[in-house]
Amino acid sequence: MESTFKLPTSLNLAAPTPAVVMSDETFAHLREFIYQKTGIYFQDMKKYLLEGRLGKRLRLLNMHSFEEYLRHLRSSAGAAAELQELFNHVTINETYFFRNDAQFEVLEKALIPKILAAKAASPRKKLRIWSSASSSGEEAYTLAMIFLEKIKPKYPTVDLEIVGTDINAEVLATARRGVYRQFSVRSMPEYYMKKYLKVEGQNYVVSDQLRPYVRFEHCNLYDHAKMRTMRQFDVIYCCNVLIYFNKESKIQIVSDLYDALNPGGYMFIGHSESLHGISSAFTLQSHPHTVVYSKE
Repeated sequence: MESTFKLPTSLNLAAPTPAVVMSDETFAHLREFIYQKTGIYFQDMKKYLLEGRLGKRLRLLNMHSFEEYLRHLRSSAGAAAELQELFNHVTINETYFFRNDAQFEVLEKALIPKILAAKAASPRKKLRIWSSASSSGEEAYTLAMIFLEKIKPKYPTVDLEIVGTDINAEVLATARRGVYRQFSVRSMPEYYMKKYLKVEGQNYVVSDQLRPYVRFEHCNLYDHAKMRTMRQFDVIYCCNVLIYFNKESKIQIVSDLYDALNPGGYMFIGHSESLHGISSAFTLQSHPHTVVYSKE
């Protein structure tokens, strides 16, 4: 007798919902929308990246096409609520403690002595440093550690203010919490880890010693009006950020960063980045394993 097998009627064998595909035309419109809001330009080869990241928003919003999502962004009802989510999903945030060691060494040994010498006549000596794309805050907290370990003992009357800014609200929330996982501490010297981080399970929590020196706020580097409020910094870190902008955006942003620096101030950018063809206002200084741009 031939045996038969019947599937339970309650079993759902429907094919999985196929991923929504972004047309080239919609990609061009979304790319232009993002560029107008942030200055970030997605090249043609990055279409898959934008498709994957924004596909998550479509599923969450129960939308069925990228065209529908774009209409939502452009609508008066959707723009205010969704724009920050858009920023959160299209920005890339990879950082960790003590990234770019050579820059920190130059800051400590070469730049800060010059900055403080210029401030010698000032009754209140304060270093102001801007981590201009601070992501989840590791760079800013690293600077605070270096200050407490290397600078404060030599210059006990000097104070410090570090401002970390980013366009991504989610990473700013992480920075304010100061709670990190193993990925963030993988290059951190053991001495600093033991002194300035508290281990709680699988988390590493920033010590209260660092928090008075660091604050975080929202800033879109492409927002000229906001950038005009950022002033009187001695050092600016803008590392691994300019690569995401086209030339026109870079020129505007770098010009605003220049204006944010005090005379005699310095700016660091990423090792793979250059201001060639972007700005002639800065003076390029070469140091061991790194370069720095100065405002004479």
